[in-house]
Amino acid sequence: MYSSIGFQDQIFFNFKLVYFYALFCILHLFQYLQFDMLKFLFSILFIQFILCETSIAQTDWSKQLDHYISKRDEIDAAKKETIKNLLKDLRFTREEKNRDKEFSALMKSVKAYEYFVYDSAFKYAQAANLLAYRLKDESKIAESKSKLSLIMLLKGLYTSSIDTLNTVEYQYLSKDKRKEFYSTAYRAYYDLSGYSRDKHYSEAYKKLGHYYSRKLIDEFPKPSFEKVLGMALQEMVSGELSKAENHYFDLLNNFKLNDHETAIVTSGLGFIYSDKNESEKAKEFLMRASIGDIKAGIKETTACRSLAELFYREGDIDKAYQYILLAKADADFYGSEQRKFEISYTLPLIESARFQKENKQKKMIGLISLLVLTFSLIILRQLQKLRQARKEIVNSNENLTCVNELLREASRIKEEYIGYYFNFSSQYIDKLEDFKKSISRQLMTKSYDNIEQELKKYNPRNERQRLFEDFDRIFLKLFPDFVKRFNQLFDEKDRIVLKDDLSLNTDLRIFALIRIGVTDSEKIAGILNLSVNTIYTYKTKIRNRSIYPNEAFDLKVMAIKSV
Repeated sequence: MYSSIGFQDQIFFNFKLVYFYALFCILHLFQYLQFDMLKFLFSILFIQFILCETSIAQTDWSKQLDHYISKRDEIDAAKKETIKNLLKDLRFTREEKNRDKEFSALMKSVKAYEYFVYDSAFKYAQAANLLAYRLKDESKIAESKSKLSLIMLLKGLYTSSIDTLNTVEYQYLSKDKRKEFYSTAYRAYYDLSGYSRDKHYSEAYKKLGHYYSRKLIDEFPKPSFEKVLGMALQEMVSGELSKAENHYFDLLNNFKLNDHETAIVTSGLGFIYSDKNESEKAKEFLMRASIGDIKAGIKETTACRSLAELFYREGDIDKAYQYILLAKADADFYGSEQRKFEISYTLPLIESARFQKENKQKKMIGLISLLVLTFSLIILRQLQKLRQARKEIVNSNENLTCVNELLREASRIKEEYIGYYFNFSSQYIDKLEDFKKSISRQLMTKSYDNIEQELKKYNPRNERQRLFEDFDRIFLKLFPDFVKRFNQLFDEKDRIVLKDDLSLNTDLRIFALIRIGVTDSEKIAGILNLSVNTIYTYKTKIRNRSIYPNEAFDLKVMAIKSV
């Protein structure tokens, strides 16, 4: 029965979920684009949504009503169990053939069924009436007829109810039963007055209702529920809503009421406040009436239908639909034609509004989904661009770091070797200067033999070896791990083993020169005093021994770090 309500809640939940996701996407995009004004507008939308959520928060009475709605089946089951026990008692009295007890058991069964299931209530009321006639007991006949009249009234059979009422000889009724009779009578005429479309008949029925309510008031001066209720109804149908309100509050505050009586009183207050357009109070008391009906297991009720109509007028279609379904379920369960007729006017209006709302929500969800998809694609594209830009920045930073490292290394190499060059050149110039002076002196003294001895002292091979040693020393200062890292490019058997850790051999010198940027074979050959072919031969032989391909080998050599 309530599955459609769950579906409605699910739609609303999905709607909120999509709505929040859409707003999140928009915010994310706005943050990325740094649109301050759009961020402000988003904040306004978000606050508006939260306020909207707060405005539809349930009241305490609404929560209580929802709680008791969830307990309806348990309450009804308990009532059915009570009725089951009453029917057992009825069967027992019939087996005893004690007619007085049987009549009492029948009336108890009627009482249990009268606001619960019409067919059963009518069945046992008829049985009680037939038994009363068999017993020829005027009091029991009047009592059973009065009860039959009430049950037909609850069914909506006004003519039959009043016809039966008119046959009741209520002078035979006890005081309590006579109060019940008067209550049934004024209620029947007041209800008929309200439903009659003919003003003449409506006024006539109203007068008859007043007649019976006054009889109850006059005959029973002591305050009672039936008496004060009659006074309240009399004022209501006369348009004296404030006076009726006072009577209802008198009942509510000064009488010990059961759940059913509480439902009757609060329902009356709900109708008064509804007529006064005080919708919040009307909803509160109609909710309280609905709670009382559920707790008492009452199925013949108007509170839920009236509550549904109030929520419908206020535009709360979900609540209206929930309560009209509840009212319809009660009317169907009881079998009240009048309540079914009343609901048949309201239910199509609420269902139509609900259908329109669902369509709007579906369209809205579709629109928001489209917006979400659009913004998601935009955000995705922007994120892709952002990732690409970040990747390029990272690559640029890596390249810049690499370039800076190379520049630092080149600067260090230049610093070391330029310093060495100036020092070496200065020493060489000093040596040449001394050599020149010595030769000049020898020439002046014509000591040609001494000149020859001086010339023999100069050994280019030793000078070049000293140059290599200085180069090795400076290079190993810059690249202390060069030999170790270079050897890692070969198998164990092909690795170079040096006699002196402070000098390089020709193989290592060639690639040391390449590492500091001297890659031209002619220049390398000139520096090392070797032929170009020899340099090529060395390079090829060394590369072929490596565990890496030639290109990879060269890259590995260039990757050896300086300090």
